[in-house]
Amino acid sequence: MRLSRLINSDSGASAEPDSPRMPGRSGADLPRRAASASVFVPAVGALLWLGGWYLFALVVLVVARGSWEWFRLAANAGYRPAAGVGSALAVSWCVWLQLFGLTHIVLFLTGAVMAAFAVALARALTRGVESFSANALVSLGALFYLGLLGSGPLLISVDDGLLGGSVGDSDLARLLLVVLLSVWLADAAAYGCGSLWGKARLVPTISPGKTRVGFAGGLGGGLLPLVFYRWISVLSFGELLGMLVIVSLAGQLGDMVESAIKRDFGVKDAPLLIPGHGGVLDRFDSLLFAFPAAYLYLSALGLLRDPAWVF
Repeated sequence: MRLSRLINSDSGASAEPDSPRMPGRSGADLPRRAASASVFVPAVGALLWLGGWYLFALVVLVVARGSWEWFRLAANAGYRPAAGVGSALAVSWCVWLQLFGLTHIVLFLTGAVMAAFAVALARALTRGVESFSANALVSLGALFYLGLLGSGPLLISVDDGLLGGSVGDSDLARLLLVVLLSVWLADAAAYGCGSLWGKARLVPTISPGKTRVGFAGGLGGGLLPLVFYRWISVLSFGELLGMLVIVSLAGQLGDMVESAIKRDFGVKDAPLLIPGHGGVLDRFDSLLFAFPAAYLYLSALGLLRDPAWVF
């Protein structure tokens, strides 16, 4: 039944318009999408540039709203997760990063997993154990999918040892903006190329509207920020190229992951927030993977004080 409601549905900013979609995603709605983007894109960019607690506020807003959408979709699909606990864990993870960085994160994650299962067990005392495991894991989904992945910008920004502490706030802000620009240019290029030349479907069982041409166009679009390589003093041209390739691929992966999640939950789009764009999950799905990928890349290059594999 859920699959029948989703035939020919799609999601994400890089979705090509040749697939039947809700009106908010059609070509006729492009003016509204452009008007919305003209407001929230500069707003997000400004908060990334300001950094510090402004960046923290942005991340918390995205994680909190995304968690609400996550649990709304799960409830509509018949799950009964502990939405309040799951949302609190996701936001608490962001607070932990902002205040303590990566210090003792295993302690936090261990406690969070135990708390989610303890709450699920307490609820089972009165509601029964049907779907106990699924509900507990869906509750944890907000922490790992929204909290952990959504906090990617914080993972980079809280590491004040980037390049041995030689990077200033403006250098860090430029790095974050380049990641953001790469993802949104990849989305726009995938949409345009898929509209004009896309025929062969890329992942029809997950997102029928995405084409191979759109994927290739998105990869190329994500590399366009290379023109600003002299502006990114913390990376060489080759290092920046490598990061943009990984970020572009990760962004499109994030888009397809969100499509698969919504298809599994039996919905076409997340609850509407941004006119013409859907919800936070629809608009920020690519960024949920792009910023963590950038963090892992910088860590692998040895440019971070607290590399990803050190707990």
